[in-house]
Order: sequence, then structure tokens, then C-alpha cells
Amino acid sequence: MADPNSPPASCVSLSSDNISTAAPNPYPPSPFEAKSYYYGLPSQPRLVARSSTEVWVEPTGPKAYLRPKESRPIGRHPLREIWEDKVGPAMVDYLHSMGVKWTSLDPVRMGYAGESSPPVIIWMGTVPGSLSAEDGIEVTTHCKSILSAHNIDDVHVEIRESVVTHSADPKMYKPLFSFDSTSFDSTAQVQEHSSTTLGLSICAEATPSIEGTGGFFISDPHNPGKIYLVTARHVIFHPDEDSNELYQHHCDSSQPSRNVLLFGDAGIEKQITAIKTEISDKHLIIEHLENRLEYAVQRGGEIAVAEQNDILPLLEEAKEAIGALEEFLTNVSRDWKKRENCVLGHVVLSPPISLGVGEEGFTEDWAVIEIDNSKVDLTNFVGNAIELGITIPVYNFMVRMSPINPSLFNHLGDHLLQFDGTISDEEMWKPSPRTHDHDNNNDPCIMVIKRGSASDLTVGHLNTIRSFTRVYFKDQLGRVSKEITVLPRSYKSGAFSKPGDSGSAVVDGKGRIAGLLIGGAGSTETFESDCTYLTSIDFSSNACRSSTVSKLISSLPSKLERHPLFRSQS
Repeated sequence: MADPNSPPASCVSLSSDNISTAAPNPYPPSPFEAKSYYYGLPSQPRLVARSSTEVWVEPTGPKAYLRPKESRPIGRHPLREIWEDKVGPAMVDYLHSMGVKWTSLDPVRMGYAGESSPPVIIWMGTVPGSLSAEDGIEVTTHCKSILSAHNIDDVHVEIRESVVTHSADPKMYKPLFSFDSTSFDSTAQVQEHSSTTLGLSICAEATPSIEGTGGFFISDPHNPGKIYLVTARHVIFHPDEDSNELYQHHCDSSQPSRNVLLFGDAGIEKQITAIKTEISDKHLIIEHLENRLEYAVQRGGEIAVAEQNDILPLLEEAKEAIGALEEFLTNVSRDWKKRENCVLGHVVLSPPISLGVGEEGFTEDWAVIEIDNSKVDLTNFVGNAIELGITIPVYNFMVRMSPINPSLFNHLGDHLLQFDGTISDEEMWKPSPRTHDHDNNNDPCIMVIKRGSASDLTVGHLNTIRSFTRVYFKDQLGRVSKEITVLPRSYKSGAFSKPGDSGSAVVDGKGRIAGLLIGGAGSTETFESDCTYLTSIDFSSNACRSSTVSKLISSLPSKLERHPLFRSQS
């Protein structure tokens, strides 16, 4: 039976192209539309309401299927000029006055996969179950009037159910890819998360079930050999478990040491499982090769001899790989399963988490960890670098970073992306057309990469406009902040981040850091992020320098792009 609140299904879809009509007024979505409207997005959030009167028609017929949607950066749209100081604040004030439990305001382009110029929308997140469709229509209609009052008439408002979450969930190995070699051994893939490249899975010793990711290293010129790791504070101090106050620790400090572990409970099991899986895969390869070899021997002849000559080296290589992997598994189980062996270092400085800080209104969420010299020193340290690994061939990675001009990233042949400078807030807002890829609208578009302990290596689009977010901590009213937003590369790529990726450094293909990953927004049912949020590196470095206790670490640089760990290591 048709939903009485939905418009009549006057049009049907018999192919991949939806035929649409317009209703007289915005209407409540049917249950199927609410569930399916955002098909293709990582978390597929539930639609609450939208200001558009375009009728969404359920596909029917023998070839009917849902067309996947994608979100894209808004590019050069006039909304950028007035969003942060006029339109965004006006919407925030209205939502507060109406008591709407909103979680984010994300200006994005939203359309079907492959669409050349999808429309810009204000994508509003609300706490699941907190807003009815009827009230949602009233909210979207009013927010649309705010846009029209500022001469923005081509942007609609859509509401989905979505929450903003903070994504925390022995001597370390030197990366098996080096800057002067393209060779690697059979344990390269499984050693990625226990090497000194970035993407380290870390947690506080006090909360081993809450894991995040190490961001980037800094060093102390006044204390040669001493290395520090920067991450998000909520990875080490959970907002619902620890008091939100300044933490500082030095030799004369009265505060107890806050140790940080490499691998939490889930991280070490994930590492061991990955090694065992790799060993099982090698056994399958050997079984297959031995079957081929037996068949070649039975067949005989010159072709069979050639087949044997091809198979035998591969068989030997697989057997050697199993030996190396089994040794690595023994070492990991011995060295890293004991918690006392996993202490990476201890926190020396972390201000309380603050939202809407300063003129920019960003989230301040960072901590600095002093690394134990027994884990990282000059013999196994390669500086700030992301290991691209072998799961994604380098050329495929280059195409993902720049589909139009992959040659922009031909420096990635050594499998290590070395950090080299930063991306300014100004350039994130207005990318240079000379140095970056372009999207389907021919707008400059910065592609970014991160390696996180949860979702591993991912590529995404840096949006050219900031989002407003509202975070709800335990027993506290929601507080508003602004964030840099990263959107998924495509509907096929999945989310840019997942819980456990907080603290990751996000960089472009040239190794310039954009910011520190602090969370994401998505449905509570999938733990996937439709939008990933960063605190910009400009803001973070300014916050570090202005901190009254920054003297504890003399290495906090005035310009990160001048810091030695942000340049290639010899």
C-alpha cells in the first residue's frame, strides 16, 4: 500500500536513469525512500527531510536498481564567500532557537555517481530519532529561506540522521621499503603497522580497548635524538573516561606518567591475524603450484619442462616467505603480546579539548608523546613518512590521487611518501589550479591521503568549505566548532576514515600535511564516516606555539614546513 504522506508515483524508472517530477511542496519521505535515498554513501544514513520538491521515485521494472550517490567538494561556488560568517551562523542560531538536536552542517555537492555537475546542498546531520519528517520539512524550508535571503537560490537543504564521533578506537621495525631501494621482502605487508612509518596503532595504557593513530613526529634540537609523536588528545584521554583538564608531565611533575602503548587489545590481535592470514595464503599458493608442477611432469615434453622452470622458483619463493612469516609471527607474539613491551612512550603535554577556539572556531584536540628511545632511534627511524605498501600498486595509487594527471605523483616509486611542508588554510579554501587535480566541474581539487590504524590507506577529496559540527559529550550540552572536511574518493572507495583513525596525519600527494584527523560523521549503524573532520595544521601549530606550557618542549616549531622531520631524510 502506498504511503499516504508520499506524492503519487506518477513516474517509474525502467533503466538507470530516474525520471522525476516535482511535487507542489516538500513532502515526507516514504520508509523506502528514507532508507534508500543515500544509497552508495559509506554509512547510507537515513533521510529525514529535504527542501527540494523533486519527487524521488522507487525504481521498478526488470532492470530496476538503485543508483549510487556520491558527495563531492563544492568547488568554486558563491556560498563559500558568505558561509562561515553569515549563512552558517544564521542557521546555527535558528537551529538552537528551535531546539533541534543537530550534529553537523556540511556543504557538499551531492549527486549520482558519474554526474558531471551535481548540485550543492547543505547536508544537515541530526541525532537519530530526534526529528520527525514533518518537523524536518519545516527546518529545511526555513534554512532554505536563509540561503535565499543571501541570494543563494541554487542550494537545497537535506537532513539525515548522523552523529559526530571522535574516531578513537619491543623495538619497532624499520620499514622494508627504503628511499634508496624498491625492493621488499615477504613480510613487508604485515610489518606496515609495526614499523616506524606513520599510521601507528596507539592507545593509553590505562584504556587499551580505546585505540587511535599516531599523527606525525617532531624532534627537539636542544635534546638531540629525542623524538615526539603528535596525536589527538581523545585517543589518550577519552572525554567520557578522563577529566578534561591540562595535562603536563616532566621530571619534576607531580602528575603520574601517562604511558602510551603501541597496539591496544584489538590492535595486536589484528596484527597477529594478518600474519596468520598471509601464511595461509602462501600455503594455498604452494598447493596450487605443486598441482601445476605435478600436471607438468605427467604431461612431459618441452612445454612441460618450460612450465617446470617457471614454477620451481615461485614455489621456492613461497616456501621461503612462509619461513619468514612464521619467524615474524613468533617475534610479534613474543615481543608485543606482553603489555610492558608495548610501551611506546609517555604523554608530556596535552591541553583540554576545546571547541570553537579562537577566531577560526576550530577544535583544539592534541597531545604530544615523548617516544622511548628503546623503541625508536636513528637506526630504525625514517622521519615522517607514510608507507604505501604493496596492496595498492603504485601506479593505481597515482591514478587515485590524480585521475586526470597521474604523472603529478611519479615521485612515489619508492613506496614511501615523505612529508614535505604544510597546506595553508588559504590554499585549502582556494586550491591553486597549477598544483592540484581538477574535479568533474574543472574546479581545482586537492586529493589527500592518510594511513590509519583502522581503515589503513585511503584517498579522499579535501572540501573547499568548512563544516559546522556539534559534539555531545557525556553530561554536557552540545558545543559548536568548525572543521576541515574530507569526503570519500568515490562510492566504490568506501569511507575515508573509521573509528580508530583519530590522530592520523592527512597529507596531499606531495607530502604536505593538511591536518590531524579528529573524527567523522555518519550513521550509528555502520561505523562508517560520510564526512571526515580535521583540525587544520595551521591552527594546530599556532595552538602549540601559543600554549603557555609549550616551553616544556622546545622543539615545537614556529613553522612546521621548516622542521627537519618534514623534509626528506638522508
